[in-house]
Amino acid sequence: MPSRRRHEPADFRATSEGFIGRDLELDRIRALLSGSARLITLTGMGGIGKTRLAVEAVGQFRKAARMQVHCVRLARLARGSTVTAVEEEIAHAALAADFSGRSAWKALVDQFTANNVSGRTPQTLLVLDNCEHVLAEARSIIAELLDAAPDLVILATSREPVGWVDEHLVAVPPLSGQQALSLFRQRAELTGFAVTDTADVAIARQICWHMHHHPLYIRLAAARLRRQPLPTILQELTGGANDQRMQWSPAWQVGVDARHQRVPDVIAWSYELCTDQERLLLARLSVFAAGHDTDPEEDHNPGHEVGAELEALESVCADDQFGTGDGRQPVRLAKDEIEGLLERLVDQSLASQHRTGTTVRYSLLETIRVFAHQRLQECSADEPARVARRHRQYYRDKILQAYAGWFGPAELDYLYWARASWANIQLAIESSLHAPGESATGLEISVGLIALRAPFFNASLRETRQWTERALAASRSLTPQPTELQVIAMALIGWIALWQGQYADTERMLDECVALCIPDPADRQDWRQHPEIDLGLPPAVEFTWGQELMLVHGSAESMTVLARAQEKNRAAGDHSGLAMGTPLEAMAVGFFGATEYALDTVRSGVDRADAAGARWLTSWTQLMWALVLTENGDPAEALSVGRRSLAHLVSIPDQWGSGWAVYVRSWALAQIISDATAAGGADPDELVALATEAARLMGGAETLCKDLGTDIEKMVPLAQKTNWAIEVARGVLGPEAYAVAEREGAQLRPNLYEVQRLALGQLPMDRVPAGGVRTGTASLWDELTRAEREVAKFAAQGWTNTAIAARRGSSTRTVDAQMTAIFQKLMITSRNDIIRFVPKT
Repeated sequence: MPSRRRHEPADFRATSEGFIGRDLELDRIRALLSGSARLITLTGMGGIGKTRLAVEAVGQFRKAARMQVHCVRLARLARGSTVTAVEEEIAHAALAADFSGRSAWKALVDQFTANNVSGRTPQTLLVLDNCEHVLAEARSIIAELLDAAPDLVILATSREPVGWVDEHLVAVPPLSGQQALSLFRQRAELTGFAVTDTADVAIARQICWHMHHHPLYIRLAAARLRRQPLPTILQELTGGANDQRMQWSPAWQVGVDARHQRVPDVIAWSYELCTDQERLLLARLSVFAAGHDTDPEEDHNPGHEVGAELEALESVCADDQFGTGDGRQPVRLAKDEIEGLLERLVDQSLASQHRTGTTVRYSLLETIRVFAHQRLQECSADEPARVARRHRQYYRDKILQAYAGWFGPAELDYLYWARASWANIQLAIESSLHAPGESATGLEISVGLIALRAPFFNASLRETRQWTERALAASRSLTPQPTELQVIAMALIGWIALWQGQYADTERMLDECVALCIPDPADRQDWRQHPEIDLGLPPAVEFTWGQELMLVHGSAESMTVLARAQEKNRAAGDHSGLAMGTPLEAMAVGFFGATEYALDTVRSGVDRADAAGARWLTSWTQLMWALVLTENGDPAEALSVGRRSLAHLVSIPDQWGSGWAVYVRSWALAQIISDATAAGGADPDELVALATEAARLMGGAETLCKDLGTDIEKMVPLAQKTNWAIEVARGVLGPEAYAVAEREGAQLRPNLYEVQRLALGQLPMDRVPAGGVRTGTASLWDELTRAEREVAKFAAQGWTNTAIAARRGSSTRTVDAQMTAIFQKLMITSRNDIIRFVPKT
């Protein structure tokens, strides 16, 4: 065999660039190298830093262990290289000059099994870098070498696993947000641009996010500073059709592989290894919203999911008629092939998989999505429009299906689906506005979302209203116009405007609805003056009008209009509309109805929701029941009913509903104080405790309303009740003590549900410090199971879920579920928040 040898190629040695992050991965690699592992494979997308991590790990391990190390750069080989070629490449790196005439394979086995001067076979570490393009050949050699040489350990890097039976996988993730920023600033300095100004740092953070904290992409973006200022680079990263990252010129001419010079080169290296079907699926996946990897340092919402479910991908990406390409017909994708192809794309680090304890979802990172969309445009001329239309239709049909089946046990499943699919729903609406004749589809989606109450569940009123208004405006260019749909849309926009405190918009929307429903001006003259007359308006319009009467005018006639809306829903067989109108009708009855009528109405609503298994609706009707009890003489029972409602609304989590539950509780507390004071003989200390809790709750609820964009002062019956409760509590505490308690409540953090936890008794009132917000941490820590506490401690130290799973000998899915439970029980949204809960001892 040839006598040349490649002793640690120069491009495999550590560079002068500072190594950033990767502490957890380095710890795991060192532990595996020190243990009994035979094959360790670093996996991840191109340019993520697998080679750099291997270099660092080997360099550190070599200092601590007496082990021969041989490094092989398989990237030198062309795609399609034979097993013999791979063997020769390994031999060139691992063997000294050899003139024996042995085959490369025989020479390697002899090398890795030879005894040293002490008569022992030394341990040897073979590093095989960049296996993915010769994976089948490398897989065969790896398996045979590990069998033939018992003291050989192999550290491989590849964009997908090797597939050996006892392979240890170490996923190489993106950097954390802070690490990404540090790398960007470090690389920016090479161009002569120091990122130090606060505004520049903020822009750099956004650039890093758009490059999804990917080390090579960040280096390419930073190198772009030689040609463009920071703001322009950010403007080039739109994620849409006008995104410029694929057009960036090469960042460097020498010192880097050709596959790492430009963004598309990085992805193309993997893309070209795909089959035709995998390429077609990747292209079609680009019509879905871009995903992102979870950054442990960033805020985390346990209720939020990234990506799309398999059902969506199958419905949008599969062909109606199947077959395989043979050169004479286009490649086609069968529905039952999608899952397997997706798994291959995930294995090749082109698609991302997002797993929770119960679901698996898929997405493309923004950069890969831009690349894939360009490939989609290279398909047949109508392919991009056809797949985008299927995407819109899927989400339209899914929302209509959710509305039809909303009243029942699946209610929360539909709401969770809407929350998880929010990005794709938004994309479906957006694309409908730019597709000729498709704006009605976007309007259907928007209307369906509001009818499902999803914007309230997601606390996204402003965003959903904007989508609906844009779709409504676009629909006015259609011929014929979807008038019935437009009326419903305007009524629901007016409804959202009510809760935003924008009553002029509500009034305008109602006037436009009535004008469309009653074309003759004479017939609709002074229509607002006679709420008792049925003008033939659709139930959605009656529904919004009834709430306007209740919230804006404080009018008891709201009961008449809301009841009429319910009768129309009933007559139309719209069980979902009927069910979802129940809480609002009950609210009006609670404020303005006679005692028995109010109690009967709200009890029947609770019974219907409970019988249907609609838990979210049950919680809302229970909340209205607590309001009715408060208004009609049983505030103590109202506290009990309200707390049951609040507990479920928090567990979902429903920030909007749980916020109103806090107000109802504060009203009930004030009613108890008022009743006790009127009766005489009340315990002063007990009254002070009740008033203090009420003051804190009202302070916290006000902060929460501001956070949600709602002004309760503009809602007549709610404002009157709240102002009365304030005066009751202030009368017990005095102005100064009341102000202190209210301020303490106002400092509780809405995003952590702290005021709701206070109302549930999970933040003990004696632990709410004056001027502070960190309350009850010890008791919350005690709510965790022993296993959850152990996981929480690792997470607080910065360990990823994958690393925690490896340390504890459990699955990543188990740790994912435990982390979700930890976030919910501690009521936090960031892994960094865990630190405050971990006991000091």
